[in-house]
Amino acid sequence: MKNNDELTIKNWEPNALIYDYGTPSFNAYYIIEGEVDIFTPRGLKLNTIGQCEVFGEASLFLDKKRSVTARAGKIGVKTQLIPKSYISDLQEGSPILSALLRNVQMRLVDSNEQSARYARDIDTLIQLAKKQNEVSKAVTDKLTTIQQRIENDFFSDY
Repeated sequence: MKNNDELTIKNWEPNALIYDYGTPSFNAYYIIEGEVDIFTPRGLKLNTIGQCEVFGEASLFLDKKRSVTARAGKIGVKTQLIPKSYISDLQEGSPILSALLRNVQMRLVDSNEQSARYARDIDTLIQLAKKQNEVSKAVTDKLTTIQQRIENDFFSDY
């Protein structure tokens, strides 16, 4: 790839799916206008990426499937597609830079996975708290019923 003029321009409407978790990667994306929201597989928003930033590069550098979901932001997004071959050319041209970028990308993937684990843990705790509230209410209701029976059975007006 000799210059940016050879790169394809792609537009997405607001909230449109750009790529989904677990899908193969063929491009990274340079944001010309708008923004992109990045989500864990369970829907936790990790980040919003804006103009003059790149996303989708981690899976290309690491030669893996997508580790997150990317959606166009509220106003949509206009990007320049950066093909896998362009990333490969960069890696071959500078092995040291390639190693540095791979290291950063691995840390980003680890951070995303850690965020997803925390989100799952929080979801589990919320579900437990909801169940506990339901159990507490059921116990309170039963005790109130027993209390009323006792009052009716053992207390008299005279």
